Amino acid sequence: MRLELRREGLGGVLSANRLLLLAAIPLFLVLVVIAVLSVRFAADERAGQALTIHTYQVIGQAQRLLTDAQDAETGQRGFVITRQSAYLKPYRSAKARIGADLARFRYLTADNPSQQARARALETIVKNRFAHLDRSIALAPAGAPPSTTLLASMGEGKAAMDALRAVIAGTITEEDQLLAQRIAARRNAEEREIGFAVAGAMLAFLVLAAGAILLVRNNVLLARGEQLHVRQAEALQATLDNIRKGVAVFGSDATLRVFNENFFRLTGYPPTLAKEGTSLDAFRAYDPELGKAIFGELPAPASADRQVRQIVVHEHELELNRAPMPDGGFLVACLDVTARVRAETSLRLSQKMDAIGQLTGGVAHDFNNLLQIISVNLDLVANDTRGQPRTAERLQNAIAAVDRGSRLTAQLLAFARKQALEPRSTNLARLIQDVTELLRRTLGEAIEIECIVAGGLWNTLVDPTQVENALLNLAINARDAMPDGGKLTIEVANTFLDDTYAAEHDDVVPGQYVMLAVSDTGLGMSPEVAARAFDPFFTTKGEGRGTGLGLSQVYGFTKQSGGHIKIYSEPGQGTTVKLYLPRTRQAQEPAHAGAVTKAPAVEGGQETILVVEDDAGVRAATVDMLAELGYGVLRAENAEQALVILASGVPVDVLFTDVVMPGSISTRELARRAQALHPKLCVLYTSGYTQNAIVHNGKLDDGVTLISKPYRRDELARKLRTMLNDARKQAAAPTRPPMEPEKEKPMARKKVLVVEDVALIRMSTVDMVEEVGCDVVEASDGAQALAILREDPKIDVLLTDLGLPVMNGRQLMEEALRLKPSLKVIIASGYSTGQDVELSGVKTLMKPYDIVQLRAALDA
Repeated sequence: MRLELRREGLGGVLSANRLLLLAAIPLFLVLVVIAVLSVRFAADERAGQALTIHTYQVIGQAQRLLTDAQDAETGQRGFVITRQSAYLKPYRSAKARIGADLARFRYLTADNPSQQARARALETIVKNRFAHLDRSIALAPAGAPPSTTLLASMGEGKAAMDALRAVIAGTITEEDQLLAQRIAARRNAEEREIGFAVAGAMLAFLVLAAGAILLVRNNVLLARGEQLHVRQAEALQATLDNIRKGVAVFGSDATLRVFNENFFRLTGYPPTLAKEGTSLDAFRAYDPELGKAIFGELPAPASADRQVRQIVVHEHELELNRAPMPDGGFLVACLDVTARVRAETSLRLSQKMDAIGQLTGGVAHDFNNLLQIISVNLDLVANDTRGQPRTAERLQNAIAAVDRGSRLTAQLLAFARKQALEPRSTNLARLIQDVTELLRRTLGEAIEIECIVAGGLWNTLVDPTQVENALLNLAINARDAMPDGGKLTIEVANTFLDDTYAAEHDDVVPGQYVMLAVSDTGLGMSPEVAARAFDPFFTTKGEGRGTGLGLSQVYGFTKQSGGHIKIYSEPGQGTTVKLYLPRTRQAQEPAHAGAVTKAPAVEGGQETILVVEDDAGVRAATVDMLAELGYGVLRAENAEQALVILASGVPVDVLFTDVVMPGSISTRELARRAQALHPKLCVLYTSGYTQNAIVHNGKLDDGVTLISKPYRRDELARKLRTMLNDARKQAAAPTRPPMEPEKEKPMARKKVLVVEDVALIRMSTVDMVEEVGCDVVEASDGAQALAILREDPKIDVLLTDLGLPVMNGRQLMEEALRLKPSLKVIIASGYSTGQDVELSGVKTLMKPYDIVQLRAALDA
């Protein structure tokens, strides 16, 4: 739209310019007409003036003739009267002039026929008059009195003089009339000239006024266009200053024209170059390598086609766009894509790990089944070869190989994040101290071990056994990286991963963690090796010195525990591997009883066991193993066959079933139906690949007993006896006394108010609360929740998120407890602020949580 306005403004200016040019044409024509008329009027003026002068000349000449005649007459009379010759001088002078005057009169009146007639009459009259005068002079001798003849001549001369006067009077009268006509014509011409002049002036004024108006409009449009140009320039500069890209535009003379601060910030050029007119050579001279990377080698990059590529500047990935400009210059734009590149790298790594995890999980499942068959048959054969030392030794070697294969599949499952963890609230300080002594004996005296444990260490929810395995794998890798000895440092401390760190690592949730760092002073790794360190089967060790699954197992365990793992290494400077395990507020759980006691003796039994296994080889080996232990054994290929056997009424004490089986009935559904048919039935699961049937969020479901494939005969025997003995003890335990009548009533359903501003999370939370048997009321913010609390006194529990808009979860909790002091409060949060106040009736539930954790929080 701004471009359209600018085009409209420029169009108005051009239109005004065209109108000015059009207005100049009539103005020019008016001026030409005025000039022509002025010349015409001037010519007419001169002609009229000439005629007027001519008239005056004719009148003057006529009067001069009369004057000459009168002068001659006066001289003649003076002479006649005085007889003095002195009086003849005017006479002679007048007589000498009269001829020329008559010729002049004839010349002046040549264009007037009537005056020409008078001129001829005048010639005759003048001739006659001077003839009479001459005669009078001749008839007047000196001293003689006037004679009759003289008097008669003088009388005739008087008559001639009167006739002369009459002709002259007629001439003057006619010329006066002509003069009056010519003066009138001249006045008319002057009036016309004045009228034309006024009209021309008015027309010129109108044209000039129109031109002035157009000029003013043109100036206004130019001013508006300039203002629009300034605003557009300011908007363009503001846009350039606020976009993520760095932009620099060079003109055809290779000087800087337009730029923004981001260009200099991203490229690292100094502010001294950030000014209009800076030459391209100045940029290249500042840092030739950088100039070559950004501007290329051409003296005029505009001659090249548009180029888009990535470069690295000061450890930042920049996407560089170089394009020609229409004026012969060129544009360079750069964008920091470091976060995107890291995210893409992280995504590729995650996708690669997930793909490999799916593959290794499936391989481990099938491999475990094979190992199970081999293990069972080796155990059975071992009992038949007693007394044959050499055969027994070979069998033990084979059994050891099975154990190694079992550990290998366990590592694969750990990497695939498919192992069944048994997490407990653990304080790593005590665990690290216990493991350190084992490491000192394992690594040898050439490795110095230092253990650093920060004070006030938080608890973390992990499987302690897997932490020990991870520490052992990291320590062995560190030992191999220090062939000549060195120092191994194990450090445990509290830490907080903030939003900035989480933004750079897609797999990290901001929050509080317990950091477990293992550092060595060994050979270190190059960036290329560090990037592949977690890949399964990748190793830099020599042939036969490692499987390449140690770090893969640590990676899978950390991810499955909801944590984060990071490697820091430089060649020749050593390596540090940091595990970030999420903090838990649960109290530390004691170690398993009997963890350090001797394993119980292997015992069989007389109970009946139903074996459900789809793999025929595994099923046959398991049946043989159980039969050798003395158990009665029933077998089924799938859940449908097992339910048929259970429904037949045959007494069954243990359901021993594989987790992963084909068919429409899941393993958990089989167990539920089986226990419905046989309430005292014990269920033992086995699997080499658990998927999500009995493991959720990386831990076994409550009440589930699992033995992982491949298992040994002794392990299965102990697991079965433990289950059956525990079930027998529970059945033999004294029953509780009858409850009071009022206590036999079913417990009232709790009513929970769920407060969550994110709709999807609120919906899923409501479903979970309903699933655990509670009534639910929901609210999207604190104000709505308080209104519900005021209206509904039956609400027992407030389940609220901390990060609510306007009123956060802590403020809502305080207001809710003022309204209802007996209210139980559960605060759900993705991370703790470290400022939680321990209050009676207030419990913290860390996100993400499952239905088991939610049920425990509500029950508490």
